[in-house]
Formats: sequence, C-alpha cells, structure tokens
Amino acid sequence: MKFIHSILFFPLLIGISGCAPRSDVRMLEDRVIVLERRNLELRQQTAAAEEEKSQLRSQLQNYGATLEEKEQVLRSQSAGLTATLDRIRNELQAVRGKLEETNYQTDQRLRAIEGTVAVNATRLETIERQLGIESPRGQGYRPGAASRPSAGTSNDRSGSAPVRPQPGARPSAPPASENELYLEAKQAFDRGDFDAALEGFRTLLREYPDAQYADNSQFWIGEIFYRQQQYENAILEYQTVIEKYPRGNKVRASLLKQGFAFSNLGDRANARLILQDLIDKYPDSSESKIARQKLNAL
Repeated sequence: MKFIHSILFFPLLIGISGCAPRSDVRMLEDRVIVLERRNLELRQQTAAAEEEKSQLRSQLQNYGATLEEKEQVLRSQSAGLTATLDRIRNELQAVRGKLEETNYQTDQRLRAIEGTVAVNATRLETIERQLGIESPRGQGYRPGAASRPSAGTSNDRSGSAPVRPQPGARPSAPPASENELYLEAKQAFDRGDFDAALEGFRTLLREYPDAQYADNSQFWIGEIFYRQQQYENAILEYQTVIEKYPRGNKVRASLLKQGFAFSNLGDRANARLILQDLIDKYPDSSESKIARQKLNAL
C-alpha cells in the first residue's frame, strides 16, 4: 500500500517540492502515512466485523435448526405419550370390566352358598328346639357341631325324658341365631340397604364374636364404607379383618380392596405396597391376578 501511495503521490510531491519547503513536504507525507494506517485499521476492523457477523449468522442458523429438531423430537414424544395414555386407559377399562364381572360372579356364588348354609342351620335349630336341645350360642357355636343338652333339660346320662313346659305357659321367642343375623344383614347389603346391613353385621359381631361368619361380617362392613366412597373407614375395617382373622377366607380380598381404596384416595405409593404384599403372600390367588393388573395401571 505504501509503495502504491508513493507511485501515486510522487509526481505531486515533486511538484510541491519544487515550490514548497522541504519540511512542509515531509509533514504532508507523514499525514498521508497516518491516513493510510487509519484506513488499514478500519479495513481490518471491517473485515473482523464481517467475520464475526458471519459467525453469528452461522450460529443463529445452527440454533434454529437445533430448535426445530428438538421441537420435532418433542412432538414425536408427545404423540407417543398420548398413544400410551390411550392404551393404558383402554386396558384400565378392560380390567375394571373384568373385575366387576368377577366380583359379581363371586357375590352370586357366595350368596348361594351362604343362603344354603343359613337354611340348613335354621332347619337344624328348628329340629333342636323340637327335641328340647339348646345350641351353645356365644361359645364358638358352628352349624353342624354336635349339640349338648342344656342345664334346663333332663337329657342327662340317666336317659330320663326331657322336662315338658307347663300347660298354659307361653314360650319366649328365642333370640336370633348368628346365621339368621348374618343372612338378614347380607340380604340387606345385597338390596343396597347399607344402614340395615351395617347394623346387622355389627350386632352379629357384638352378640356372637366367635361366629362362623364373623370375618365375613367384618369384611362386608368394609365393603359398605367402600361403596359409600368412605375409603378411609373402609381401609380401617379391612385392616381389622387382616389382623383379627388372619386365617379367614377374607384376608386376600381385604388386601386387594385396601389397595383399591388407597388408589381411589390418590395414594399410589401405599396402593402399590399393599398390592405387592398381596402378590408376594398369595401369588397363585385370583386376587393376586387382579392386583398385578392394577399395579400395571398405576
């Protein structure tokens, strides 16, 4: 650049040197050099700015492409999550349908069995009363157990005839047996009269704490609260079944319904723990199969 400047301005300097002092020419030449340096610096700064601008433009383009790529990934993930949620909802509906069908069939079978047992027990008590034999209620009585003569009869070892009631005496109505109480309470439960059913089951547990259907009665109390959506009370009643009747036939159902109750309360952690405990303790039971399906839905 300096060489080109010298060529361009050399004639001018020659002309000026002919009529101007040497010092003025030197000063002018220095000023031209300063201007050239400034011009060079400006060009360098412009080139650096252009390069920085190009880098920024490239970064913006890359950032835009990255955003678009991430947006596409998020859209794909959202579509996948939506499809998964739809599948889970469909599976949950299918599980609920199967569970309701299973509960209905179980209730029908249980109702038939309980009705048969209650009828047989009533017949047995009628025969015992006709024979003058009193059943030992309140002492762990079970239908079909061997009956012993009461103290008010004379069916002792001597083989004497039973004492007949005095003529004209009106016999008092016998108290309701545990089977009659249970049958009445269960019938009230089946027709949706939960108040009467709750009173009947509690009366049975109070009058006959060792009754054959004590654990069933306690379980149905839990079911009453569950169907009334009083899930906290239902959980407590189911827990009574588990703790008080550990060898009864309602422990598995109580664990299952506890898990469902916690789930309905939104407490998924406890629901998972109880359902997993049911699966671990009774892996081959029908309740465990339902528990596994519920766990997959949680």
